[in-house]
Amino acid sequence: MIVRGAFRDFFLESMLPALELTIWNRYKRRPQQWSRLFDQDTVKNGGIYQTSQLSGVGLFRTISEGADVDFDTPVQGFDKTYKPTRKGLGIQVSQDTVEDDQRARLVPKTAQMLADSCAESIEIQVASVINNGFSAGAYAGPDGEALFSASHPLVKAGGVQNNLLGVPADFDNESLALALTDYETMVNAEGKKMLLPTPLVVGAPANRWAFAEVIESKMRSDTANNATNPLAYAEGGMPDWFIYAYLADPDSWFLIAPPGDSGLLVVWRRKPYTRHGFEDKSETGWTAMRYKMDVGFHDFYGAYAVAGA
Repeated sequence: MIVRGAFRDFFLESMLPALELTIWNRYKRRPQQWSRLFDQDTVKNGGIYQTSQLSGVGLFRTISEGADVDFDTPVQGFDKTYKPTRKGLGIQVSQDTVEDDQRARLVPKTAQMLADSCAESIEIQVASVINNGFSAGAYAGPDGEALFSASHPLVKAGGVQNNLLGVPADFDNESLALALTDYETMVNAEGKKMLLPTPLVVGAPANRWAFAEVIESKMRSDTANNATNPLAYAEGGMPDWFIYAYLADPDSWFLIAPPGDSGLLVVWRRKPYTRHGFEDKSETGWTAMRYKMDVGFHDFYGAYAVAGA
């Protein structure tokens, strides 16, 4: 016969820590997709995280003999404020469940499900930045434009910069050539070449075969003329490709610079953590998992999109 007092000690000192270990083992083993594309930082003081855009200065100018040097001043750009919010979920395990389950089946499986749910929630929250990247309004960035737009304002140079292919196109040799050309010739707020690093070619699972065929082939996949695939001789090397399982549109695809070279950012106030406890009245143990973060973009650079046809 299980004695009530003895059960409580067993539950708190053995079961709950064991559940937490199960949760973290599962969470750490799960591949993390979002970190391939997004940089991350932590809010150290206060509840918000702010970024501010500042343009550079213009090009050097010819100075006549004995003349003064010209001076230039950076221009304040657009500000972005990240406000991390807390999300969480928990599981409860009753005394009867523990007695009947023998700690071997239902209880640890439920703990693993909680870890999966945490990882999945973060992935979906982060991917929403790209999935909503064609929409302005509630999803607009600091410059008032969608993440992917044909008219990002250049605050010092004037005019606009696009990071969106003008004509929707499914992934193939021609559309990739057009997108890479656009990506490599993008200019910043003062109109200078960005010279961004080689991007990842990113798409939904439906693009896996097209990516492999076009990017990995030593010869062009769209002709029978034995023509060399020019990507094999690109200055930055052959671009890598990445299947992002959380993209909502199977046809759209993207060029994304490495984390830290784009404006895509995850801001943590607290990374995932667990708590546990025991309720005397109901003889129920509980384990909860929470995190507090925000995600978004504070600039369009390093991100380029092609809306699928």
